[in-house]
Amino acid sequence: MKQGDRPTQEPEAKEARACARYRRRYRVLLTGHPSAFTVDVGAGGFCTELMRVLPPGTPVAGSLHVKGAEVSFAGRVAWARPGEARMNLRGRMGVSFTRVQDGFERLVETP
Repeated sequence: MKQGDRPTQEPEAKEARACARYRRRYRVLLTGHPSAFTVDVGAGGFCTELMRVLPPGTPVAGSLHVKGAEVSFAGRVAWARPGEARMNLRGRMGVSFTRVQDGFERLVETP
């Protein structure tokens, strides 16, 4: 690793995803955190950008605003890549669902 490189907390070898991901921008409300937006989303979870990411393994709960509907979820942080606040760069984190409201998959699959 070169000087100045920051280690990433994403998995070294990416596992094949069980579900498709869709590049969709939905509002995310995480309990106790500022609102954010998704980068991509699928039936198994989503990726979001935040100024302060949470450590992998952290349980999270909240809601996604999808096509006028508020969809509640619970999950855990699967991976996180910190941002750089001094440069106003957001970090990214992936959340995998442990519980999501029925019908969510149909909402995100249709454009």
